[in-house]
Amino acid sequence: MSTRKLTLYPSPHILMLLALQHRLPTRHERYPQIQKKVRNEFAGFHGEKRLLYPLSKFPSYCKVLPNIRLNFYSNHFQMDFILISSKFILILESKYYSDDLLFDETVHQVIQTKGEEFKVFEDPVLQAEEQAFQLTNWLEYFGLSNVPIEYYVVMTNSNTRLRIESTNTHHASRVISLQRLPSLFRELSNEHDNHLTVKQINHLSNQITHHNTPYLPDILKQNRIQPSELKRGNFCMNCGNLGMKMTRRRWQCPRCNHRDALAHENALKDYYLLYGKEITNRAFRKFTGLESSHTARDMLKKVATSHGDKYLRKYQLAYNYQSDDFDYLFHLNKMLKEESVERRIRAAQR
Repeated sequence: MSTRKLTLYPSPHILMLLALQHRLPTRHERYPQIQKKVRNEFAGFHGEKRLLYPLSKFPSYCKVLPNIRLNFYSNHFQMDFILISSKFILILESKYYSDDLLFDETVHQVIQTKGEEFKVFEDPVLQAEEQAFQLTNWLEYFGLSNVPIEYYVVMTNSNTRLRIESTNTHHASRVISLQRLPSLFRELSNEHDNHLTVKQINHLSNQITHHNTPYLPDILKQNRIQPSELKRGNFCMNCGNLGMKMTRRRWQCPRCNHRDALAHENALKDYYLLYGKEITNRAFRKFTGLESSHTARDMLKKVATSHGDKYLRKYQLAYNYQSDDFDYLFHLNKMLKEESVERRIRAAQR
């Protein structure tokens, strides 16, 4: 099997949560909850990224589609990975659990134990089974009812201690380790006959990608946060400070004196994630602290399309989630984390 490079981008939901965490005051009552959501989403994303290497070993004619969310009769179902081969379609549900895990088939729960504490999660095997059922119906709707669908839960944390009762044969056969994935693919390939040509694989992959509908919630409404509660301004990408000032058509950080002519572009991306794709000149100036409407107009014209007359003009922002457009969020997150650690150390030394 030849290897190939696979790329996984964070979901729009992760990006929205990250922008929200950066813009929400740390003293806000909902800040700990947002922080926890970010941690959980990052753990899942980290687990999904660990699947990329074994998946890269699969034959090049196979199509690997990450983070697919399809609609069927007003219901959405989401899959971490879909792999389309000539013989079968494989659904993979990635789980990055830690500590001790027990799969309880009786009540269909996963019980995570750490010392004397425990957490209860929904059964991921049932999740993957339901995804396979929904995908079967979706494919039948598009005239593809003869392709076998396999589904597995992949445990991506090698340090997890997993326990499945010997009588629970269904779960034992559907829960696999990360290292098991390549050999599982070979076994499944030997079990199934050919159903799809390379041309059909490409067509089906394009169909699924075309109908993919990423989860795009109203992140403020979802978390019961008012727009007025968020911090405004431009972040300095040199030190993480919020509050760059415009000086001679360049933004300057009052903390480290770093100058950046394009600092407002990251602020616009935050606005896009938190408020939506439409923005006015006035809203842009309010969000960034810019005073000149003419300067704001020139900046917006470079990154957005516009409609409406002079006084009611609105600008449409457009960014690509499947690109490096939002990489700045992760750089900023790292800086803010380091700053938080340093602040706690200084406080402890006083």
